[in-house]
Amino acid sequence: MDLESALRGTFGLDGFRPGQRTVIESVLSGRPTVAVMPTGAGKSLCYQLPALVAGGTSLVVSPLIALMKDQVDALVSRGISATAITSAQSPQEQAMRLTDLASGRLRLVHVAPERFKSPRFEEALDRIGHEFSLLAIDEAHCISEWGHDFRPDYLRLGGCVARWRPKRLVALTATATPEVQRDIVRQLGMKDPAVFVRGFDRPNLRFSVERVAGVAAKVERLKEIVRGRAGGSALVYAATRKNAEAHASALADSGLRAACYHAGMEDEARSRVQDRFMSHDLEVVVATNAFGMGIDKADVRLVVHADIPRSPEAYYQEAGRGGRDGAPASCVLLFQHGDVRLQEFLIDASYPSLELMRAMWKLVRDDPRLGRSAGLLHRHLPGNPSDAAVQAATRFLLKAGYMRENDGVLEAVRAGDDPSLPAPAPIDAEAFKARAEMERQKLRKVVDYAYSAGCRRRFLLAYFGDEDAGHVSCEGCDNCSEAARVVLGPTEEAWVRAVLSLVECLRGRFGRKRLASILVGEESDPRLEDCPERGVLRGKGEKHALDLLRAVEGAGLVAVSPGEYPTVQITHEGRRVVFGGALPRLLLPPEGGKASRQRRAKVRPPATATAATAHEPVDQALAEELRRYRQEMARRESVPGYCIFDNKTLEAIARARPRAIADLQVVPGMGPIRTQKYGEAIVGLVQASLSQASAGTFSPGGKAEGDSKLGLHAGVADTPVTDV
Repeated sequence: MDLESALRGTFGLDGFRPGQRTVIESVLSGRPTVAVMPTGAGKSLCYQLPALVAGGTSLVVSPLIALMKDQVDALVSRGISATAITSAQSPQEQAMRLTDLASGRLRLVHVAPERFKSPRFEEALDRIGHEFSLLAIDEAHCISEWGHDFRPDYLRLGGCVARWRPKRLVALTATATPEVQRDIVRQLGMKDPAVFVRGFDRPNLRFSVERVAGVAAKVERLKEIVRGRAGGSALVYAATRKNAEAHASALADSGLRAACYHAGMEDEARSRVQDRFMSHDLEVVVATNAFGMGIDKADVRLVVHADIPRSPEAYYQEAGRGGRDGAPASCVLLFQHGDVRLQEFLIDASYPSLELMRAMWKLVRDDPRLGRSAGLLHRHLPGNPSDAAVQAATRFLLKAGYMRENDGVLEAVRAGDDPSLPAPAPIDAEAFKARAEMERQKLRKVVDYAYSAGCRRRFLLAYFGDEDAGHVSCEGCDNCSEAARVVLGPTEEAWVRAVLSLVECLRGRFGRKRLASILVGEESDPRLEDCPERGVLRGKGEKHALDLLRAVEGAGLVAVSPGEYPTVQITHEGRRVVFGGALPRLLLPPEGGKASRQRRAKVRPPATATAATAHEPVDQALAEELRRYRQEMARRESVPGYCIFDNKTLEAIARARPRAIADLQVVPGMGPIRTQKYGEAIVGLVQASLSQASAGTFSPGGKAEGDSKLGLHAGVADTPVTDV
């Protein structure tokens, strides 16, 4: 089977998206491949198509059960022998699937990285031997300690590559800085890899930040935004499970079909929410970052971050769930500075102090009874640490071997206690500290994004090292819209030059807060009393001064140093302005401190033309009948509706109105397998709608007159089906 026939025949696609063919050909050639492609660029096809063409057994490593379920459902619906082996399955079901894997009956097998700890799984891989055709590592940034979502279990994948030597190796991710790309190559032991970094720009996404004052205002604004979205469905991300549940409840109480999704829910409940969202039974899902990786839902028109995310990588990946069909989508961050403290707390909890871990170990060693009750142990710990910090410390101690769990009881382990076990591994205090500081730096970058008066699109592209970041033409963010543009008058220009002169004079020794204090005249250091810029913004308020500093930073006139205590330094361009050069275009905050991000403009998609507008209008009455048919078939086959055909395919049928099976085969997303299963019924629906239209009882884009409804064909009951 060649690429073209597999692409059209199995996946029902007419052509490749930009960048896909190059990656796929590299994978098939056997050269180790790294692909960094933005969400929506079609990464999944870059391993699914090679797996189909190359034959043998392909293994896909994915971090989440939700990701596996979505992809396996879609593959099976296309007639591909695929499965997932997960902890959510019973031991009997896992054993059955391992047998299928070992026998070579499966083309694609999805597993989590933790699965490689299982001796039975390793035995199954040993048995497939030379049939191990491809190892695809999805969300590959998880292998890097410098990535935004490091998962220690990914580290064992390098050893797996060395042991089983798959014929082909590909690592894929949507978000990886150049440093993370190098780390992926090193961790997997790739020799002479082909690295493809496709442009990160998503022109159909509109980015905006809205400042909100308090939780109540945030919830009200969240309801307004979701209700006012431009059709389709919405995703809302929250930082904690508690916040996700609260926001989902508030949206449901306002009359929206909303549900919550987080890792603390039972597997069955999470799967039910995912299926309802994918089959359009839910308008909005409020989730933690446990939801969304790899979820391919085409019609997400709105992504809202109700809490500030921890890193630009996480934000861009989650915002990228919107507009995967290429149509416009809005990405809104609801920002209040208090949310930053929540993320700082979560970072501290993720990296507990060595003092806390030592104290826990000593308490359990000296009084083993404390290991029987987490609450009892917590009460004896000094400093009243948070529950999250204690849980994180317990995980680290168990992993390093300083503690073990025996029938639910924690026991302290001393070197030499059990010769059959490895000695406890030393904890690298410096690496621990460096990791926590890196997380804080990433969080500061998101705060900079929230406060930035510059182009948000260019901010994100520059962060990822996109070479075209400085040349992107943007009308797709709130700061680049006409309403945000401010013409500098003499006073504003004088303010900007004063800020730059102050930064140049102080030689990068002070941070933003100290500079703002000087600018508003509140600095008490006597050495700065004669500073000519002192008090130039007197009466404007510290917040306005900070916004002004961030505006010149957004224009590239100053830069903020990395590290625990960042300072503001002048750039070459800023120095040019100080010595009389012309000012570049700036986006300044309005006087009085009310930043432009406070405006509550109606959420609207960017003015981006899509391919869909070049076609005939969607026949709305036919589309409705196609939805009814899809729903009935999904019920009969016990699969989500998108496994029958997705919304993009449905709309293509309702535009083309194919009158014969041959016409239907060329509709994007159908292909021969789906055409064989559903083609006769679909063509029957089209012919019935055309007959009604010619009889005057039907009008394209409108509703049929009277109560008559189209029957269902090809073995489906003729009685009408009520849409939910």
